[in-house]
Amino acid sequence: MDISTKPVFSFSLNYKVFEKLVTCGKYDGIHSCLTMVTTADKILIHTPHKRYGLQNSKLSISEIKNDIALLNMNFPIRAIVAGRLKKDDERDVLVIGSPSHVLAYHVDENCNMFQRDFHEGVLSAVIGGYANQPGNTLIVGGNAVVRGYNQEGTEVLWLITSGSVVSLLLIDIDKDGQNELITGTDDGCIRIYKKEALLHEFTEGNEIQNLVALRTGQFMYSVKNGTIGVFEENVRMWRIKSKARATAMATYDILGCEAKQMIVGWKSGKIDVRDPRTGDVWFRMKMNDFVCGIACNDYRGIGLLDLVVVTADGEIRGYTTPSVNMLTLHNVADEEMNALLTQKQKLLLELKHYENNIKYNKEILSNTSESNLVQSVPDNVGIIPSNTRLQIGISTSYDSNDMNIDITVSTNNSTTIRAVLIFADQLFKEETLIAHLTKDVSRILIPLKTLKDNAQDIHIKAFVGYPSSVQFHVFELTRQLPKFAMYTIPHNLTGSPKSVSYINTLPTKDGPGGCYVEFRISERLKRICIWVNQNFLLPSDIEYMTSDADATELKLNLISLRTAKCVCLHFSYDGKTRFYTEDIGLAGVLVQSLVQFLNIDNMNSQACFPVVSEEVKELFQKLQGLQETEKQISSEIVEHINQIKSHLIRAEDARYYNGEDVIKYHNEMMATNEDLVKSYKIRLVNTSEIQLALKRIHGILYNASRLRAGTFASSMIGRFKEALKTNNIDAVLKIIEMGEM
Repeated sequence: MDISTKPVFSFSLNYKVFEKLVTCGKYDGIHSCLTMVTTADKILIHTPHKRYGLQNSKLSISEIKNDIALLNMNFPIRAIVAGRLKKDDERDVLVIGSPSHVLAYHVDENCNMFQRDFHEGVLSAVIGGYANQPGNTLIVGGNAVVRGYNQEGTEVLWLITSGSVVSLLLIDIDKDGQNELITGTDDGCIRIYKKEALLHEFTEGNEIQNLVALRTGQFMYSVKNGTIGVFEENVRMWRIKSKARATAMATYDILGCEAKQMIVGWKSGKIDVRDPRTGDVWFRMKMNDFVCGIACNDYRGIGLLDLVVVTADGEIRGYTTPSVNMLTLHNVADEEMNALLTQKQKLLLELKHYENNIKYNKEILSNTSESNLVQSVPDNVGIIPSNTRLQIGISTSYDSNDMNIDITVSTNNSTTIRAVLIFADQLFKEETLIAHLTKDVSRILIPLKTLKDNAQDIHIKAFVGYPSSVQFHVFELTRQLPKFAMYTIPHNLTGSPKSVSYINTLPTKDGPGGCYVEFRISERLKRICIWVNQNFLLPSDIEYMTSDADATELKLNLISLRTAKCVCLHFSYDGKTRFYTEDIGLAGVLVQSLVQFLNIDNMNSQACFPVVSEEVKELFQKLQGLQETEKQISSEIVEHINQIKSHLIRAEDARYYNGEDVIKYHNEMMATNEDLVKSYKIRLVNTSEIQLALKRIHGILYNASRLRAGTFASSMIGRFKEALKTNNIDAVLKIIEMGEM
């Protein structure tokens, strides 16, 4: 769309700016201040309306521009956010997250509101109302954990997740007047929480980097692989894949049409203005460097919100809502006419190819056999029989050397397949697999393995023709892989449905094992068979037949195509259910899938995972050792710092009284400084080990909570929190096993 807009202000700060570390706040309650992280662990605060006169060890004023203040931090900065924490205070607070703690800093008063240790490492933060807490809540995301703090710094929220929480959003998603919490993790999951309960979970192909509210009940997101999209409540409205990566997102009415548009900044430096309903691009702008952040605030102090764009090289551009509707000025009719004419030309060309194909099929096939068709037509004409069909088969292979999902693509006649393209969002690293054949065949087998247990659509395109063809017909088909396609029955079964009684007689490979989760459900075996058929890729369906009237159980003995280990599902007629598997994560996914299918609101279970229990004990012991080491290293660092101060004072004294000892004290100070640097490096490694241990512990606890449903799952989180505070390993193990202390 031929629309252009000019910035109302533009300038450069001449500072390097880091991606996603940009925010805006009114630290005095009046003036909007643009805040960003720059090099050397410094936070730059820029406001054109206020001059900072106070300077101290933290806050320093730029010598070139007195509208720029720099906060000097002595730690790496991973996240920043500005917002109101105090209920009766109009001034915003700047929250700074580091690998070891979270700091709430009052810029206007130049003091710390509170500082809390965050051993999991801060990766994201957001401020807003949540869970009926008085005033706003600071919510911080880290490695497999989410914590919330009130204005005094008291912890009021503790959640565990899988993966590192790299993006957060507070929005009223169910339109009940209260905010829900949306988390985006590095394993590609978007989760929606209401208080401590998990409402919805969605899976994307990669790390969820941005979550931004569009309006009540609607939010947009961006993925590291270049995907952007919009959710309305628990339904994905649309998503679009791009070659570039979205680095910043916002909503603003930059067209003056009385409705906000999606503003998306890209790694390439482009800025898209998109229709939130469809994702269509209305117009684009180009920056000199990639976009690090986009903020909406009253930056000029005139009572109107501006769209402020910040790039990596410190360039700032501001845009405002125009007084006229830019869409009405643009001749939409001409553009639509041009688009229709272009589409008409494409359709006419496609129609021509179809007509040629029909012509040759009628004139030549009537007098020529199919085998001689290729010699009867020119090479530049893509001729195939009119009854050509593409056949897709999806099955599993479980030999010792070949355990895959096999996708078979074939034609129903002598035509050949030149190439096959498979598109799947979460199946391949680059989302696409191309099989280009060196010889002419009518059937091709493509082995696949999925990394996660997710249901996904597979879009297949096949190029069909003859060996001498220059033009090929493109067949497009879509098939769906079930959620648990990587688990199958290790027996050769025919395609006809099998009875429950027959399935029970099939022998298992290694036995069910000693790791399992047990629970009770009130459901018929017939419904269980429907769940199995919908979620597993079995050689044949399982049906509850009339001959199964006396069947009291269903024993489904499966094999994992990833690990070659047994997974056994046992369903009894009285409701007793056991899932045998060594993987507690898989057990949780199976339980959640069954619970959702059967619409079970609350369910408790008993778990027995001896390997996991031993791992938890080892992790706690390792964590205690690492924490003791951290205390020892911290005391050594303090001692080294005091020694350096002492050497410095002695060197200064020697300079006045005994010049011969100056070099001696300086050498001692340099040696102590080297020890200090070594201790600091050791502490960094130790901190990294602590974070990895905590992430694994939280991952195990998260998987254990997924073995339950409803209030039983949410109440476990609080029990885990109390047990972790006192390092009560026995209590943690009992909660994992029984769901309660």
